[in-house]
Amino acid sequence: KASDSDIYNAFRGGDNDGDDTLSVSEAASALYKLSGKSIDISTVQSACSSCQIDTSREMSCKSMTWVLRQEERPSAAEQALTNA
Repeated sequence: KASDSDIYNAFRGGDNDGDDTLSVSEAASALYKLSGKSIDISTVQSACSSCQIDTSREMSCKSMTWVLRQEERPSAAEQALTNA
């Protein structure tokens, strides 16, 4: 699990145009900086959509953090396996 500080630093590193928001492609870049893994833009869009984040606009650090925290939560299937 990434710390809020790590997320903020990745967010700042992905903000290529310096406007304190991230486009989907900038978010993918920030997530690469955070995880060291290449993340497809469609995956970022899907994660944002599942969190009701409008990807037609750029996202704030708060929005990116929200998406990441939701993605970190185990799915119902994972929870069932853990509790079995």
